[in-house]
This record gives sequence, C-alpha cells and structure tokens, in this order.
Amino acid sequence: MPSDVIDWVQWLGLGSHLIALLLLIYVLLLRGWLWLQDRNRQRAWDEWRPLCMNAICGLPYEHPSIPVTSRNWLFFFQLWHHYLLNMRGEARNNLQQLGLLMGLHHIAIKKLDSAANDHERIAAIITSGISHDARAWNSLLRYLHADNPARSFAAARALTRINPSVALPEVIPLIGMRPNWNRNQVAGLLLEAGPEQVSAPLLQAITHAPKDQIVALIRFLRFADGDTCDTVLLRYMTASEHPELLCACLKAARSKKVLPLVRDHLTNEHWFVRVEAANVLGYLGVAEDIGSLLQLLTDSHWWVRYRAARAIGELLRHDADKLMHIQQQQTDRYAADILAQVAAEWKKA
Repeated sequence: MPSDVIDWVQWLGLGSHLIALLLLIYVLLLRGWLWLQDRNRQRAWDEWRPLCMNAICGLPYEHPSIPVTSRNWLFFFQLWHHYLLNMRGEARNNLQQLGLLMGLHHIAIKKLDSAANDHERIAAIITSGISHDARAWNSLLRYLHADNPARSFAAARALTRINPSVALPEVIPLIGMRPNWNRNQVAGLLLEAGPEQVSAPLLQAITHAPKDQIVALIRFLRFADGDTCDTVLLRYMTASEHPELLCACLKAARSKKVLPLVRDHLTNEHWFVRVEAANVLGYLGVAEDIGSLLQLLTDSHWWVRYRAARAIGELLRHDADKLMHIQQQQTDRYAADILAQVAAEWKKA
C-alpha cells in the first residue's frame, strides 16, 4: 500500500478521535451549563415563591437576595403572573406592588423593543399593562396592529389596563376586524373594563362598522350597559333580516323593551333564530308568552321544540304539576315527548 494512503488513513483516524473528543467536551459543558441553570432556577424559586405567598397574604417581606435582572426576569414573571391570574382584590394589588418593588416594569420597558423572541416580548407587554406603565404606550400602540394575534391582543389588553377611556375607542373597533382574537379573552378584557368604559366606544364602533363586522361586535353587547344594548337591538332587530345578526341580537337581549321584537321572531323562517327567540322568552317573557311557545312544540326542528319546552318550564318556575298538566293537553306526539323530556331533566337535576 502506498505510504501516502497510509498517512491519509492515519490522519483521518486522528481527526475522528479529535472530533469525538470535542463532542464529548461539548456535551459535558452543556450538561454542566444546564445543571447550573437548574440550580440557579431552583434557588430563585425557593426565594421568590415564599415572597409571592407573603405578598398574597399581606404579610411583610424583605427584599430578596436574588434580584430580578434582564437574565432571570422571565422566570420571575412566570411565577408572578401565574399567581396574578388566580387572585382578586387586595391579594392581586399586593402582587402588583411586589412586581413594582422588584423592578419588573423597568425591565419590561427595555424588553418591549429588544426582546430576543416573541415569548419574551409578549411577557413584556403583559407586564407593562399590569403595572399601568404609561411609558409603554407608543410601543403598545404599534403592537396593537401587529399581524401576530397573540401579540396584538396582549397589547390591546395592556393599553386597556393603562388607560381604558383612551384605549377602548382604539381597541373595540378591532374586535370586528380581528376574527383571530380569542373570544373568551376579548370577553375577559371587556368584563375587566366594565360597562361604564365599554358602552360608548362599543356603540360608536357598531354604528360605524362595515356590515360584515357588525355581528362580531354585537356578540359582545352584553358587556355594555342596558341603555346601549336596547339602542342597538331596537335598531337592528327592526331593520335587519340577516339571520346571524338577529341571533347575535337575541343573545344580547336582556330588557323587556325588546320583547315585542323577540316575539316577532318566534315565526322566523330560520330555525336557529326561532331557537334564540324561545331562549329569550325563557328569561324575559311573561306567562302570556306560554301560548306562543306552545306553538313551537310542533316545530319541525328538535332544537326549536326543546328550547320552547325549556322556556315554558322557566315561565312556570319549574312547577312540575303545571308542566304535566300542559303535557297531558297536547295532542301532538312531538310536543308531549319534548315536555316529558324537560320534566325528566328537572327531576335528575
């Protein structure tokens, strides 16, 4: 065998051993680094968790020996935010004060524009909102219109927490434009703001919204005050025949002022509109509405019959004897069966 081939094989073997050695060193260093990270995280957990618990209980606490820095702030945020989500009243206020004491809001302001990833950026947005830090306003307005739905909604909530009277006229019109926002989270935002802050901008948004966005906005009408709700429903339930819009209006109904319009839709050509009308009569109707609901017990759609039977039961205040009497008077098999089913559900409950 030529000597140059032997030399090449020797160098190849030596190179392979060297690569293996470097990989071993890399793995050992990585394991050491991970172990060090876990140890530091556990030390921080052991110190910060009792700190949060003392804050929740209103007990005195000392400034921790492990400060919150730009390197470990996300871990403290996760712990702090987890408790915040489950607290109300004074306990929540105490946790907010703890976040300020730890300087979390100062770090969040810096991270709004310099975060390494979206997870860190959203954490900074949430922190700015909880801390009511007005310094973040311009950055949050920019994120409000971001394509990323998680980032844009986090900015919407943060802006609302900082200054709801200024933020909601900007945020509420976006509800109709952002179908990728989680409805439950939007409901939580509006509930937290309260009807006094929500009513005027929601009415304004519904009034000026394009037709394809009105339904999405009316779905959240229950978070406005009664007068605003009645104004919108009296307008759209009278003028519109769009079934989805009518369903949204009926779900938002909570005043007897709209009862005449509700009754008009008991005979709507769309079965799901009749379902919603029957639902509304169950909690807004009067005894005189039982006659109209009885006619729905022979409807061709099961859900209409079922909701009508439930509404009759609600108007009878769950009086089983009266419901049984009405059932015995029915000559239609479907009407009698659905009333019997509702009566059986009450007994199980």
